Amino acid sequence: MTLRRALLAGGYGAVAGGVTAIVFRAMQALTNVIWGSETTPHSATTVFGTIMLGGALIALLRWVETRLAGGAPPSPDSFGEQLEAAATLPVDHLRQGLMVGLAATLAVAFGGAVGPEAGLVAVATELSALVAALMARDADERRLIGAAGAAGALGGFYASPPAGAFLAESPGPEDRLPRALVFLASVAGLAGFVLVLQMLPGGEGHLVVALPDYTPSRTATELLAVVPPALGGGLVGLVFVTILPRLRAGLETLGGPVTQTLAGTLAFAALAALWPELRFSGHHQIGAMLEWGAQAGPGPLAMLAGLKVLALSLCLAAGWRGGAIFPLLFAGAAAGAAVAAAIPLEAPVSAGLLAGVTAAATLGMGRPVAAVLIVAFLVSPTAIGPLSVGALIGVALARLGPPPTLH
Repeated sequence: MTLRRALLAGGYGAVAGGVTAIVFRAMQALTNVIWGSETTPHSATTVFGTIMLGGALIALLRWVETRLAGGAPPSPDSFGEQLEAAATLPVDHLRQGLMVGLAATLAVAFGGAVGPEAGLVAVATELSALVAALMARDADERRLIGAAGAAGALGGFYASPPAGAFLAESPGPEDRLPRALVFLASVAGLAGFVLVLQMLPGGEGHLVVALPDYTPSRTATELLAVVPPALGGGLVGLVFVTILPRLRAGLETLGGPVTQTLAGTLAFAALAALWPELRFSGHHQIGAMLEWGAQAGPGPLAMLAGLKVLALSLCLAAGWRGGAIFPLLFAGAAAGAAVAAAIPLEAPVSAGLLAGVTAAATLGMGRPVAAVLIVAFLVSPTAIGPLSVGALIGVALARLGPPPTLH
């Protein structure tokens, strides 16, 4: 590790984190312009019409992308493929990054049941390309800048530098950069993200996933008690990874990208018109959902978990760019709460919820280590036992579904 590369990784990681904060705040501002706020009540007609408008704009972007590419849209189909592109900075990334960034911003702003990660990483990739063109001396430095941009963006957004570094690492061992440099970029990204976010006016602050307080007991009884809610969250994740490719395949039989987007959006808009709670990523709605679930009971909670997964799958299948982790945290919490309400636990309910969200995230991300790191830093860094049980259940259930993919 040379001093130049350390400065490049740390300095650019901080810049990427700061830019991510600006884009994130812009997404929030656009969302507020369209909806008033994510909690403002709207009629079913307004919800349906607004989502359809967003879908039409996303379909237009896919049509433009198809025309520019001379065929099928070349943009990455999954968040994992997008991260690979960020690490390698392929020559055609400029057009792809622009289209993904615009589509992801529209998806978030118009109420898609997805997280904003895709747009944030797309902007970081664009910035990485410019910085690499100006500063990279060789291919290794070019790859370092690409990885530092992704690590800085995700380390800041997830408030988890280890997760950001883990996700930004190149999957190929022959291209792997020194982990210390990637981790440095991720830590610097968190610092840049928090610093810039504090300087920006208005809107929601850093992402917070609020679950009931948890005091770890670290007993065998507690670990066994959280297995049922972990299974509930894991099954939700398994449903997601199973139905997503089938929905994509079904939409592909209807026609080209524009038809697929409009058809999938129509289904999602109808669903959200009936249940407006299915809009958005869901991370800010978990507390309210748990309060409602305490009165509604296990059946409605389980139904809500399934509907959230369906909404997420419809959005991704229809080309609404975004990440799956935050909707899965919501669905995993709902499923875990449903099991805890149906089967009294010999452990705090919060422990069961943590196991449920970790299991759901593990299935959806396809990377248990990253899932545990994100949940730990965003929710509860002391819940080692429930997080481990949730990840273990997620890994076991993943064998029943398609090959793991980072969504």
